[in-house]
Amino acid sequence: MHTRRLATLVLGLWLGCGIFMGWVATHNLTSVQQIISHPRKEFQAEVEELGQDRVRSLLRFQAAELNRHYFRWWELVQIVTGFGLGLLLLFATNGNRLVMTLVTGMVAIVAVQHLTITPQILELGRGLDFLPPGEISKERAAFRNYHGFYSTLELVKLLAGLGLAARLLYSSPSHRRKRSKPVAADPLQDD
Repeated sequence: MHTRRLATLVLGLWLGCGIFMGWVATHNLTSVQQIISHPRKEFQAEVEELGQDRVRSLLRFQAAELNRHYFRWWELVQIVTGFGLGLLLLFATNGNRLVMTLVTGMVAIVAVQHLTITPQILELGRGLDFLPPGEISKERAAFRNYHGFYSTLELVKLLAGLGLAARLLYSSPSHRRKRSKPVAADPLQDD
C-alpha cells in the first residue's frame, strides 16, 4: 500500500516538474524582450551603447543556452526517475501490464527525445542564435519541425502520465476490497 503511494508521489513530481520545465523554457525566452523594453537604470547605458538588437541577440543566446543545459539534464533526471518509478510500480501493482506499459512508454519517449531529437535541436538552435529573428532559413524550419515533434512527444508523455495516475488513484487495493466483498445471503431465500 505504501509503495503505491510513493509511486503516485514520484509520478506527480515527475509530471509537475515537466510542466514547470516547459514554463521555465518559455519564460527564459520571453523575458528577454521585457528586459530590453524596461531596462533598469544600470543596464540602460549598456543597451544604448551596444544597441537593442545586439543586446537582444546576446540575451536570447544566454536564455537559449540555459534552456539547452536545463533540458539535457532534465531528460537524464527523467530517465532515472522513470526507471525508479518502474521498479516501484512493479512491486506496487504486481507488474500490472497496463501500468508497466505506460511507465515504459514514458521512459521510452524521454530516451528518444534525449538520444535523437534534443541533439538535433541543440545543433540547429546554436546555428540560429545570432540570426536576425525575421530571417527565414531551412535551418529555422528544421528547428521548428524538431521542436514541434519534441512538444508532441511531451504531450503524449503527459497524457500517458495522467492515465497512469488515474489508474493508480482509482484502482487502488482499497477500492478492490470494497468491490470484492461477498454479498450476504438472504436468509429468506430458499436454496
